[in-house]
Amino acid sequence: MSALEASVRASLVPTGALRVGINTSNYLLVPAASTSDSCGPIGVVPSLGTELARRLGVEVKFVPYASPGALADEASKEAWDVGFIGADPKRAEFISFTSPYVEIPASYVVRSGSSFNKTEDVDAAGVRIASVTGSAFDLWLQRHVQRAEIVPAQTMDAALDHVLHGRADVLAGLRDRLINDVTKVPEGIILEGQFMSVRQAVGVAKNRGSEAIDFLNTFIEDVKSSGFVDTLLEKHGMTGRLLVAPPAVPPYSQAPAMKIVVLGCGAMGSIYAGLLASTGNEVWVVDVWQAHIDSIRDRGLRVEGASGDRTVQLRATTNSDDIGVGTADLVIIATKASGVASAAEVATKLLGPQGVILTIQNGLGAGDRIAQHVAPEKVLLGVASNFGASMKGPGHTQHASMSLICIGEMTGGVTERLQRVVDLWAAAGFTVKACPNINTVIWEKFICNCANSGSCTLTGMTVGEVQDNPGAWAVAVACAREAADVARAQGIPLSFDNVEEFVRKFGSTVRAAKPSMLQDHLAKRCSEIDAINGAVPVEAAKVGMSAPVNQIVADLIRARESTF
Repeated sequence: MSALEASVRASLVPTGALRVGINTSNYLLVPAASTSDSCGPIGVVPSLGTELARRLGVEVKFVPYASPGALADEASKEAWDVGFIGADPKRAEFISFTSPYVEIPASYVVRSGSSFNKTEDVDAAGVRIASVTGSAFDLWLQRHVQRAEIVPAQTMDAALDHVLHGRADVLAGLRDRLINDVTKVPEGIILEGQFMSVRQAVGVAKNRGSEAIDFLNTFIEDVKSSGFVDTLLEKHGMTGRLLVAPPAVPPYSQAPAMKIVVLGCGAMGSIYAGLLASTGNEVWVVDVWQAHIDSIRDRGLRVEGASGDRTVQLRATTNSDDIGVGTADLVIIATKASGVASAAEVATKLLGPQGVILTIQNGLGAGDRIAQHVAPEKVLLGVASNFGASMKGPGHTQHASMSLICIGEMTGGVTERLQRVVDLWAAAGFTVKACPNINTVIWEKFICNCANSGSCTLTGMTVGEVQDNPGAWAVAVACAREAADVARAQGIPLSFDNVEEFVRKFGSTVRAAKPSMLQDHLAKRCSEIDAINGAVPVEAAKVGMSAPVNQIVADLIRARESTF
């Protein structure tokens, strides 16, 4: 045994056996039936604890607690050596946490017909939220709820009882548990999306030292990357109910940090900037929204949602001259489609000798507009799928999901430069892949946007509400079919045959989302209609076709915008 291994074992196992603190109230990780098993508890957490003890070459001893709060409270009393518990900033004051190994979304149960359509609606004056005291989601609520009242409960059963007997209006909890509890609430429904995600991690008391937490971080990253956690989820019937957390420190994150400029710091641009800055890159954001820029300067940029909840410090300005000419390694254009051309002019001035421009927009034609200012060999095209992003206010963005970022060379193929950029995004926690034929991905996202954007904007409905309304859905599918027909006529290879099935599957993951076009209209702003539904007739004409449904939708959207 090396001196380092001996030091780690001495720090983590002072009594000769690894004492593993487990929260028996989390039935997803420690099934209730397992805690009375004569052979000891079973489940994802006991299996991980046993594996950790095996790697340390010691016996394991489980120390059960009836709640996460009780487990956390014992950290300073040396009652356990490692604790499997949700990571939280409040607990992090006295516990050192590893990166998460699984994530569990949390949401609300409300009564059908209430005024709550999405999770953020719950934080309103007069609303009472039943929550389990000391749970990770309760700690989150205590920090973030500003107007609603939190009604404390010791267990989920007690929290449910508050709702059933009129002492609370809303039940907060882990989504998997709420699937059972919602059946007990008359006319109960689970709100779409999540208000936070519980990041289950391994914790040690801070006095155990840096070597101990470094060892545990290495352990957690290994069991994730090797598929061990996936195997445990399948073994214990938790696949789909728990999500394996993304890698915290992928091997390619050793690459040098980049100077990155994000032009257009709306909901999506803020997500890009926040996550890329959190991995040590020098990130600048440029936007015309003065209040947003001031908030980022004063308090940092908060990114909340499927990627966690973080506030990061970065550089923000309304004037790109502040950044420096020819110094950027990567310029990300995240403006509306109408702003791409002017952003491209700015990007060319900021780009360093080996730099590259990455443009990520809805609609078609962004790459062509950028190529009017810079050689196509300097341009990467990107597609962001199913983020459900929106601004909650200056300096604060949120996203309900986080599906995929596809990036490709404008001229096609997979290059070393493309792979470096993909690695950069992966290191920041994005699910990302290099696409040799990015135009196919762009068109497929465009087809879905044509279905959802115009129909949601004209009706004021969410994506899911359009899918559930026969009339609105018929218009949405007609728009998508026209766009798909044009794509095929232009020789774009699509990955699907059934347009309606493809669009419905895409929308089913963001049913509560309001497309950015609808968000623009709610704010009385002109939208990207010319790059989405309005682009279909233009592209159709290039191959001798027409797109009458998209033309009508686009004309109606433009008519409404003329009144703004």
